[in-house]
Amino acid sequence: MRAEPMSLGKNLGKLDAKVDESPSKGRWRVHSASTTLPTADRLEITYPGDDAVWSPAEEIDVTWDLRGDVQRPLDVTLVRQTGDRSGPNFGRLAFFTLARGVDPAEKKVTIEVPDVPPGGDYAISISSADPLTVYSRVLTIAEPEPQPA
Repeated sequence: MRAEPMSLGKNLGKLDAKVDESPSKGRWRVHSASTTLPTADRLEITYPGDDAVWSPAEEIDVTWDLRGDVQRPLDVTLVRQTGDRSGPNFGRLAFFTLARGVDPAEKKVTIEVPDVPPGGDYAISISSADPLTVYSRVLTIAEPEPQPA
């Protein structure tokens, strides 16, 4: 199944959302009261930015600037829209955890791009128990590089 491009807009760096998991149905639901909540002002993702293209197995530095008080460890996740643009599946997201327990003061974490389907509908989510959830700009995952014979 090919996912449609994210419809969350170009500047995802200021989106703050709450995610609820329904374990019995294996589904996720994202709630957001606003596209700019106070917690988004405490951390800004600086990379990936516009036009980022990553390849599976590539090592990437995800970077951020602290704009306020962020004390609790961060989780870094690759997010992809998997639902329809409208209807009952609107806003469904798939999550691929890339790093857990990252010290916010480090302002970066090196991750390995997972082997996921190619597409231009991915973003990075950085979250903590503060509560804090911030999204990057949309990024593209390219086709895997062919392995030499």
